[in-house]
Amino acid sequence: MSTSLSRVSLVADLYHLERASAQAAVLFHGALAGRAGITVTDISCLGVLDKDGPMPAGRLARQIGLTRGGAITAMLDRLERAGFLRRQRDPGDRRKVTIELVRGEAYERLQQTLDEFSRDYLALIEEYSDEQLHLLTEFSRRSTAILDRHTATLQGAEQPPA
Repeated sequence: MSTSLSRVSLVADLYHLERASAQAAVLFHGALAGRAGITVTDISCLGVLDKDGPMPAGRLARQIGLTRGGAITAMLDRLERAGFLRRQRDPGDRRKVTIELVRGEAYERLQQTLDEFSRDYLALIEEYSDEQLHLLTEFSRRSTAILDRHTATLQGAEQPPA
């Protein structure tokens, strides 16, 4: 069975557009971090806490890819000083610390920029039919699974659950 030139071209175009989109996301996060006076890793940390809620420092470090203990401590110190998060000690075991997002002034300034982006992005998504949205959702889910699998391989970890 032969593949039409237009299909080959479409596949190549989509692949290159997805790569360009990933690079644009990296640049956006860098610009967002710069505006807030923090690092891209800090932005990742805040995003995880916003999405998943409070969690232990070790779990947070794993979710954002920090492998050195000192790196997570330095990041948490920096974000705590800037007013983005706080550490909560477990009253039953003072060795256990939960990290939680502070939705105060510093975070609200960051959130305003994200809200503008989210409005534009959601407006784009709304332009698609339900059928197209199902297809795009499936593509996004599967492409993220590929990224997760290859990231785990590069980090020398076991493959994450599908």
